[in-house]
Amino acid sequence: MLIKWLPFIILLTVLFQAEAQTITAANCSATAVQNAVNAATVDGTTVNIPPGTCTWTTSVAVTTKANLTILGAGSQSITGGNDQTVILDNLSSSGPAALSITLGSGKTLRFSGVTVQAGTRTITDNGSLKFYCHNTPGELRIDHIHMLNLGTGMETSDCFGVVDHSLFDEPSPSVRNSTHINNGAYNGDATGRGHGSWAANTDFGTAKFMYFEDNTFNGGAANDCTFGGRNVFRHNLLHETALQTHPTGSSPDQRGCRAWEAYNNTFDTLNSFNNSYGMYNAYFVSSGTGLIYNNTAPTGYQIFMTLHSMRRDNTSYTQTATPAGWGYCGTSFNGTGSAWDQNTNGSTGYGCTDQPGRGKGDLIVGMMPNAVNSTTGTISWLHQALEPIYEWGNTWAAIPGFPYPRVQNSSSDVLNQDRDYYIGTSSFTGTSGVGSGLVSARPAACKPSVAYWATDENTLYQCTAANTWTNYYTPYPYPHPLAQGSGGSGGGTPATPPTALQAVVH
Repeated sequence: MLIKWLPFIILLTVLFQAEAQTITAANCSATAVQNAVNAATVDGTTVNIPPGTCTWTTSVAVTTKANLTILGAGSQSITGGNDQTVILDNLSSSGPAALSITLGSGKTLRFSGVTVQAGTRTITDNGSLKFYCHNTPGELRIDHIHMLNLGTGMETSDCFGVVDHSLFDEPSPSVRNSTHINNGAYNGDATGRGHGSWAANTDFGTAKFMYFEDNTFNGGAANDCTFGGRNVFRHNLLHETALQTHPTGSSPDQRGCRAWEAYNNTFDTLNSFNNSYGMYNAYFVSSGTGLIYNNTAPTGYQIFMTLHSMRRDNTSYTQTATPAGWGYCGTSFNGTGSAWDQNTNGSTGYGCTDQPGRGKGDLIVGMMPNAVNSTTGTISWLHQALEPIYEWGNTWAAIPGFPYPRVQNSSSDVLNQDRDYYIGTSSFTGTSGVGSGLVSARPAACKPSVAYWATDENTLYQCTAANTWTNYYTPYPYPHPLAQGSGGSGGGTPATPPTALQAVVH
């Protein structure tokens, strides 16, 4: 019987091998890369970009036609790829990204082994690399790349996957962002402003995030997360830099970061930084819900994490009143509040839409000034769930002369500890904060919304009702499935077998 099937198996193997493509660009120029990617039409194709340094003055914009690997000559065993295929970005600061890749419907992409460096381009928010996806888990892997002095180096839009073993270099100190993450079109949101992401479940511990792991970030800000963005930073080295969220209200229609996780990262300020002053914080939180735990920031940070409700005043952004904008949260700033907020207290506006500790709510449809709550048909509170932020197990030491707490609440009139956020405590009794230890040491009695990290189960439990513990979160597998293999440096987006094979069984 096995002998009878051998010709069929051999035929399938030959046909699969025949379907696979390897395309090598003529060189690393914009034209050559554009032509090579355009020619990739078969799932499983690899486009190789040769070593060399090429100056780009025109943008490359492609929509992939296949499950594709784009592979520069950078090393697959060195974080950042050791600069073998180098693109110098000489595009105008007001122009498009040097390379914009849109994944074809149902397609996957791996992008690896390329260095992108600022040439004559000045600081810009446009980014040098942009990836546009379909909010499909496992669709994108970016690895072993090096981004150097680019302002905004890379942006992922509506992508779920992983960025791993890459190096991001920005000047320090500066406010440049190494990465931008957004999920503006989540759940088919036609506005692209993140409303669909805010109307969906949070989904901690799942593939429905953009993961950043085993990377090194130097200087600037490691990330910015906006338009309903969902991101996880884990097992990274962050030197003289910080993580952050972007708030709702920075411009009309724009929603803030939806959900985030940050764990097992190391923050430090090296020897070149002025450690007598240090950096302000390791994580700046102004939007959404998140989990931040088991990070290390032993020196150089005045505060470990800060919390901000940024529509309370115009310190950072001036708000436009409804219906043309979000308006200020509460009446205490300029006498006029916003119908978008819960307004249980008219003066403060609590709960403010999308503030830290808020999660899933009603869907907004339309663009301002015509945007409305789809449930009520009017500008009204979105019935956002209270989804507290949980912080625990982080190692941090104050800088002498800066007597701040580990977690600093900068908006204490609308953000309350043990309601909107919970912080780790070594003397956990089940009534306040977040505990940690063996599951057998977890108190039997608990107050709703406190949490407990079971170290032996790698699981966070939440008290969902009086004296009732419920599994709340288990981390997504590490390394990310797309980054597994060869010590975390191999793997990648798997090729999809061809679907149009015809086999003849003799």
